[in-house]
Amino acid sequence: MNAYAVAGFVMAIASLLVPFFGFSSTIALALSAVGFYIARMEKGQKGIALSGVIISIVSVVLACAENMLLLLHYLGRLPL
Repeated sequence: MNAYAVAGFVMAIASLLVPFFGFSSTIALALSAVGFYIARMEKGQKGIALSGVIISIVSVVLACAENMLLLLHYLGRLPL
């Protein structure tokens, strides 16, 4: 079992549940990418690593949207 892939997958799930300005999701993306690379070189199973990459990319996009909304809110430009 690929430890980087499992760590990236677990961190990606955690970053979806508790977003922290995108820090945890970028770490999850890096771990999952390293795990995917290792799985590809060892001709192993890539499922957990690939799902970690996909979930962490979604989490990064959501964190960027959250940060943009917070920035617009604090600047007073959010039309609500």
